[in-house]
Parts: sequence; structure tokens; C-alpha cells
Amino acid sequence: MIVASQPYTHQAGHWTYGVWHCMPPRGTSRLHGRYPQTYLKRVLALFPDCHTILQCPSGVVTSPGVTVDLSTGQGQCPCVQADATALPFRDKTFDLYIADPPYTSQDAEKYGTPVFSVHRAMQEAYRVLRRGGYYALLHFSYPAYGKSRWELVGLIGVLMGFQSRIRVLSIFQKQ
Repeated sequence: MIVASQPYTHQAGHWTYGVWHCMPPRGTSRLHGRYPQTYLKRVLALFPDCHTILQCPSGVVTSPGVTVDLSTGQGQCPCVQADATALPFRDKTFDLYIADPPYTSQDAEKYGTPVFSVHRAMQEAYRVLRRGGYYALLHFSYPAYGKSRWELVGLIGVLMGFQSRIRVLSIFQKQ
């Protein structure tokens, strides 16, 4: 048996894949669906050259970059309160867009928000990302995407432990 101290992530050329085992979130916030421990640190490590970062929806995350969320209850304190489908930023503003939206209508209800449209959010992400920028979406599946606009450059399974949903970090690069 091979025992590794770090979860396996492989980068081959422009493609990244692997599996991360992250512990459940800890802290005082009771917000449903927060990032697993070490998740954000690992995502940021994949993009060392990205300096303008947008996190939307951001939940209780306050940095790095600009945080955006539709909600401000349950401990959320975004820099900007806005909908992911109508962001108040100029075109081509960001290098990296990190998203972890409500996955289902039941999740959205827990947040007190409308159902999240991944398709419409990706359209808006395309607008606010610079050419060559990255959209990193954590969800329970990877979405359909326009191959003329996006290149799928990575898929990483994200596990949090027993009886937790497995998620997938889908990484797209704007063409």
C-alpha cells in the first residue's frame, strides 16, 4: 500500500486531475455547505500566477480577492452583494473566478436564495474573466459548457469524509 501525506493531484501539460480528501469545515459559522478545510488553499496553489481573484458566491469567505454573494445573513459578509448572473464589474477584470454555489433547490432554500443557474453564472464568468483566465467551479457534477468559449483543463474529486456528498472541482480556461 502506498501512503501519501498529501492527496494526489496530477498535472500533465495543461490538464490537472486527482482526488482531494479535505476535512469538514470547522469554526463557529453554521453556514450550510462551506468550503472544506484546506480547499481554498489548494485551489489557490493551482493558480500561482492569478492575482485578480473573484469568489462568487463567497459564503463566509472574506479573502483573497473580491468576494461576492447574494446573501448577507448567516455570517456572510461579501465585499459586494450581487447576483452571480449580473455582476457589477467591467469586462475582463479577473484572472481567476472561484465558485461554490448552492447545488440544489433544497440547498438554495437553506441559503434563502433563488436556485443557482450554473449556465447563466458561467456566461457572466466568461464576461468578467480575462482571456486565459480560469473558472474553478465546485459542484456535484461538472457542467455542460461551450467548447468555443471554454477549455476544460481539470477535474478534481473533493471528498470530505463519511456520508458526505462527493464534489468535483471543474476547472475551465477562457478561450
